[in-house]
Amino acid sequence: MKRTWNVLAKAKMKEKGLSQERLGEMLGKTQGAIAHWLNGRREPCIEDIAKIMEILSIRELTLHSDATVQETKRDEIEFVGMLKEGSVPVLGEAVMGVDGEFDMQENLAGYLQIFSPDPRAFSVRVKGDSMFPRITSGEFVVVEPASAVCAGDDVFVRTTAGRNMIKRLGYHREGSYQLLSVNQQHPPLTIDEKDIDIIYFVAAIVKSSRYVETIPD
Repeated sequence: MKRTWNVLAKAKMKEKGLSQERLGEMLGKTQGAIAHWLNGRREPCIEDIAKIMEILSIRELTLHSDATVQETKRDEIEFVGMLKEGSVPVLGEAVMGVDGEFDMQENLAGYLQIFSPDPRAFSVRVKGDSMFPRITSGEFVVVEPASAVCAGDDVFVRTTAGRNMIKRLGYHREGSYQLLSVNQQHPPLTIDEKDIDIIYFVAAIVKSSRYVETIPD
């Protein structure tokens, strides 16, 4: 049966009893990013689609000219290539305070072995448990400055006053941003556009096992 890749993925997730949050954990992505992909609001790169298909045990697909796909069931599977590898620099440590705010200690401190399509992508190591259980002390937050942000995305925010935060974007309208607590333990925060220095997409939360001090040859 022909259908779009995300419709096929949602059907397979339902069969397997796999939640969006669990799929995000397996991919190193946020639940918000997974929801955008599955609902068609944001298109992932082909490597991420391939990883999702692999997790869902879909080994081979036929791509049709109308952009729909069809699962191909064969006894033998043809190897078509490796997933793309990459590295993202760790630019420092985020020492967590209250409600997602943190002090940024910036210094180049190794790399994460993870691919990002954004050449400007960077990561920071989280220290502290104020965002537990969403983000645990010792994990890394991968930030993609070139990616657009949408409501529901986790975001890295720096205000013109120098406040650093990791929040969830509630909305952006009428010249204001509404920022939500990632662990939903604090009320929303509304900030004028003019008071925002940067607001970047948080692409993934990555375990410390992906960290290396130097890039392997």
